[in-house]
Amino acid sequence: MPYKTTPARLKTTTDRLKILREKRDQLDAQLRALEARAKQAERKADTRRKVIFGALGREHYEKNPDSEFHHIMFRLLDEYVVRPSDLFSELVEADLQRHATAAGSIRAAD
Repeated sequence: MPYKTTPARLKTTTDRLKILREKRDQLDAQLRALEARAKQAERKADTRRKVIFGALGREHYEKNPDSEFHHIMFRLLDEYVVRPSDLFSELVEADLQRHATAAGSIRAAD
């Protein structure tokens, strides 16, 4: 009786190692893909939180120009934003005009 092909359980150690390494590589690729998707989803959620916080903060900032929040936010923008003209020019200009008007009315009252 002639020999048939070697059954899977009788493969050489080298063959079994090769198969296991290929499976490991496939699993590693699946892990990397899942981790990348999870990281992307977290970045998306974080960006959404920042947009909502920013919109809420800006709304409060604009509607309450005499609030402590407004003054602190103006100071922080002035202190930390390197190029306010890029993103915050309308807010900064409006505040500067409002402060100049307020200073002028105080001088006029004196």
